[in-house]
Amino acid sequence: MQQFNSQLLIDFTALGEKIFPKFIFGEGLFAVNDSVISGFIVVAVILLAALIMRLTIIRKWKTTPTGGQMFLEWLVCTFDKQAEDSTENYASFMGPYTFGAAAYICCGVLVELFGLRPAMADVGACLSLALCTFLFIHTLGFVKKKHRRLLHYLNPINIITDIAVPVSMTVRLFGSILSGMVIMELVYIVVEAIWFVGLPLIIPALVSPLFTLFHAFIQAYVFASLTLMFVQEAIEEGPKKQKKKKKKRGEEIAA
Repeated sequence: MQQFNSQLLIDFTALGEKIFPKFIFGEGLFAVNDSVISGFIVVAVILLAALIMRLTIIRKWKTTPTGGQMFLEWLVCTFDKQAEDSTENYASFMGPYTFGAAAYICCGVLVELFGLRPAMADVGACLSLALCTFLFIHTLGFVKKKHRRLLHYLNPINIITDIAVPVSMTVRLFGSILSGMVIMELVYIVVEAIWFVGLPLIIPALVSPLFTLFHAFIQAYVFASLTLMFVQEAIEEGPKKQKKKKKKRGEEIAA
């Protein structure tokens, strides 16, 4: 029993080394950790996949779609339809942005399956996406309402709410990714610590891919949905005041 407790203590102590990023090179603000390296790899993979699809599926676009063409159409139309329902005339901007952000988040989490640290496990990556959303919110708000958008900032509560948007999106995304890493590391630690009592070692091999896939798709969908919701709120017109019709003088006398 004492040996079992000491083994658990050693493994849980090593948990911090697996959760916190490891700095590869650089110092201070210019320090590059393993999450940043994963981010570069994700961007390279996404660009390479887009190039391959452009040279294969899109170049050979057919009237009778193939399986790859049908999947690509469904994927693009899903984001375009959601953006059109939320932002109407600005769907041409928001559709590609939400699709790109969702793809980066999804792939940035899935790299964990290949032994790399998730790209989204770095608070800088989460903050960058949140600031892009923040920029779209206020830019499209000014484009839609023009000078009337300035009335929004006369209320101090609105200013505090606007500042809270990128902060809350950053903390939510970073916290979700980090908590997913902690859960999976705890599973590995427990299995590694008590494997000798007969716990099947196949459990992590089954749990890890399923949990990572579910986590990646959920976080990508939630971020895209929140982005469209905040943009919709920024471009939404307030209720118009109905002008009261003045009664004619003859009607007033008759009444």
